[in-house]
Amino acid sequence: MKNCKLFQNVAVCFSHRISLGVRSFGTVAKAPLGHFTHRYAWLLLATSVVTLSAQDSETPVEATPSSAPAPASEPRQSSTSSRDDSAGVQSTLDSFNLGSGAMDWRGKQFNLGDAEMAQARFEKYLNSPPSTSEEDLTYDTLLTEISHRLIGKGGGTDTQRVSEAWRMLYRASEFPMDAGLSEILADRIVSFWQTNNKVAALGLQTERLETDRQYRESKIRSIADQDRNEFIRLTRGTGNQDAAPPPSMDHLSEPERKRLEQIEEKIEENESYEAASRITQKLEYQSLIVQFFVQRRFQHALIANDFYRYMFNAEDNALEGADALKGQVFGDLDVKITTSTLDALSKEAVSDVESSLDTINFLLEQGEIHNATKRLMEAFYLGEYLPAIKRYPLDKKRKIAGYIRDLTSLASSLEVKSFDRAEKKLEEIEGYVQDFDGGKADAFIQTSKQLSNLAIQRALSAAYEQDRSGIEAGLEEAVKYWPTNPGIQEFSNKLLEKTDIKDMAALDFDRFIKQDDYRAIFNDRFRFAAALAMDEGRNVEFLDIMKRMEVIESAMAQAQELSRIQNTFGAWEVLERVYREYPEDQELNRLRGDYAVKAAQFASVIAKAEQARKKEDFGQALFAYLEAQKLYPASFFVEEGIQESVNAILEDRSDLSGQDVAIEPSEAEV
Repeated sequence: MKNCKLFQNVAVCFSHRISLGVRSFGTVAKAPLGHFTHRYAWLLLATSVVTLSAQDSETPVEATPSSAPAPASEPRQSSTSSRDDSAGVQSTLDSFNLGSGAMDWRGKQFNLGDAEMAQARFEKYLNSPPSTSEEDLTYDTLLTEISHRLIGKGGGTDTQRVSEAWRMLYRASEFPMDAGLSEILADRIVSFWQTNNKVAALGLQTERLETDRQYRESKIRSIADQDRNEFIRLTRGTGNQDAAPPPSMDHLSEPERKRLEQIEEKIEENESYEAASRITQKLEYQSLIVQFFVQRRFQHALIANDFYRYMFNAEDNALEGADALKGQVFGDLDVKITTSTLDALSKEAVSDVESSLDTINFLLEQGEIHNATKRLMEAFYLGEYLPAIKRYPLDKKRKIAGYIRDLTSLASSLEVKSFDRAEKKLEEIEGYVQDFDGGKADAFIQTSKQLSNLAIQRALSAAYEQDRSGIEAGLEEAVKYWPTNPGIQEFSNKLLEKTDIKDMAALDFDRFIKQDDYRAIFNDRFRFAAALAMDEGRNVEFLDIMKRMEVIESAMAQAQELSRIQNTFGAWEVLERVYREYPEDQELNRLRGDYAVKAAQFASVIAKAEQARKKEDFGQALFAYLEAQKLYPASFFVEEGIQESVNAILEDRSDLSGQDVAIEPSEAEV
């Protein structure tokens, strides 16, 4: 019989399809507890919840390798900056993170793009096999051959070397890892040659124009000499004194002058084009070299510089318009940036990456994985596209990836204060990482455990003294320092020995009934269903409350569904009808208030109609209901109000005429 009632209560609770919620400590703490066993019974639930949450916090967190280098110029701004890092592990982990999308190398800054994407590239690199396929090796060999050909290996004239190296660029662009950079460089060289051919053609044209200009100038001088000689002969009296002066010969030189102006304009245009094209060629090619450098494509930057020496031989190689780059690379130093400067920096970067890998190999052999991780991050972000980085062995990268993963797991365990798991992970890290200092983390773990155990002892002492606030403070402090402390479970077991759950539930039930807080009973219905199954009086009242709450919850669910389809008037009306029957439910009141704002227009008209009905002004009420019907024709309030108002008006008329008039509901609706 007992089991049947218990099953009935539980079935009623599940029929509402609402998940069980745990009441807050503050609400339960208000129960009037007299006896010692009842006085601390509420703490049993509290400690059970704490224990469950602590066990959940021990769920292993799948850590992923953090993938960011230390050399960021700005500190990382993230949610971790606000965490309590008393153990010092999170700050160690953050030292591997990018603060921004840029990195510093010997005072020179490179933009890596989005910081998260850069970190993802490093994570992918740590878990990728080395690029030692035939395709990768062929590509790297091809770039090396281009550089060797341009510096004179293989003999041949300058034209032959440049031509062969240029053709090899197109071959290199066919490889996917090239990303089309070689083709861009080759196209720029073609553009240079085409412009040079055009300038050469204009040079020949200018020579012809110069010859034509000399001819026109000599012809103009000849006409001018004839005109001057005639004038001299006339003034000396050698001619006929009575004859009219000869006409001027300027009309003969005018066509020649116009042609001369055209020739000079064309020569000036050709010379301007030649000067401008030369400057443009230089700027465009230098910008390409700078682009390769800032993108850390150092091999392409070196190749582009080698071509530059052939294309702009014996010219000033100072970079034009490189003030921004100068500030980025050299800071405030007054240095003249040239293509040779970028060439030297590119070679220095390549050499630095190769020497860094040697250092990393040595550190890994010594078990100093922490420093090796930092050095590999620096080398990767600097020489991401260099062959030495791409061919680095996978087993060595996996050691570093494993360290970052373990460090992330340790930081996560310390963050949730799962110290048992943190101690195991700390011991594991210290077992294979020789340069990891776990002293601060270990001290944090041991101190937190001791403080939590001391807090439990204070809670036990308070329990013997029947100090309710002392028990609460002690438990709160114990959970704060070590949520997974097994002593918390032991403490709850001791309380369980002195606590009658049934009596505690009965006291809570009576208190909620006096407060008309049926919502609290509903939220904790599973506990009450089990505890009150054999309590005849309270069980009947409990089942009535469940039915009552079922009506309220159904109305709230219906209102939310109506609101979802934009029927706010209907949603408000559903809540209003239930509210008039059960006005004490706070959750219903809250939701009703929200929808009252959304359906304010309709609600105000209904309120106006009902107020008129109370004053027995049924005519005014009828007009108000008709107005509400326009807003929401399907309204229950409108249908009911119109029918009652019409019946009341007809009854008044019947009383006045002395006749008994009846009306069917269908007529009232009309």
